[in-house]
Amino acid sequence: MLPQLCYAESDPARLAAIAEAGVSCVLSADKRGANAQRFTSDGGWIVSESGKEVSHNKFPIKVTLPADPDGVSRVCEARATMASQSDQKEMLKALEVLLRQKPMTQTDSVIWMFGKAPDARGLQFFPDYKSERPEIRFVGAVF
Repeated sequence: MLPQLCYAESDPARLAAIAEAGVSCVLSADKRGANAQRFTSDGGWIVSESGKEVSHNKFPIKVTLPADPDGVSRVCEARATMASQSDQKEMLKALEVLLRQKPMTQTDSVIWMFGKAPDARGLQFFPDYKSERPEIRFVGAVF
């Protein structure tokens, strides 16, 4: 179950956990089937019985491994609640530093690409510019 906590101000630990969820999703994606193993190595995450959902035990972050039509989960999706629009801007800046590149900007998202075929990977970040407490989403995929 996702903690329903309200954050009045910026919390570096929460921002770090959200960034970790997004980056871990890129590494968890797999053409043969994504898995939540990267989230089980530290005590900060709670994995569902199915192994297809992971929730942070302290912050409002949820990771899912949605199945494709053939039943195989190839992507990893992380959703989180930011404390403010300012935190969302800081997240983008931090990811540019962490990932060592500027993302490609699309209409509703930004994308970082890594590697080359056949193992190229991508991290897509969907910001929320309308909400006071932005509901953001990351999608990690392998191509």
